[in-house]
Amino acid sequence: MNAADTERLLLTYDRLSRTTGRMLSAARRGDWDDLVKLEQHCAGLVAELSSIERDEALSEGLRARKLGLIRKVLADDAAIRDITEPWMRQLDSMLDANRCRQRLLRAYGPSAPS
Repeated sequence: MNAADTERLLLTYDRLSRTTGRMLSAARRGDWDDLVKLEQHCAGLVAELSSIERDEALSEGLRARKLGLIRKVLADDAAIRDITEPWMRQLDSMLDANRCRQRLLRAYGPSAPS
């Protein structure tokens, strides 16, 4: 991997790290629209990384920099899941209750006025 490719790789990891940091901030604020938008951007960065990542060895310093960025991305991801999974379970529960209500309405119709 030449110097330009290595720099592009590390800059992309850095952009990914900053994006996951912004995703974590959005999750903490409960800004689900922003989180989804950032998640889509993150997916694009991951696709870009997969196209430029090589199995070639990096120098010790560059490898340490890359590893630090990867660890931050993984830590952000875990923290985001800690925030979103309870919310997703609550949302799923609400959707299940709504589906049950819809089935009851279809089966028995709306209640007649008293």
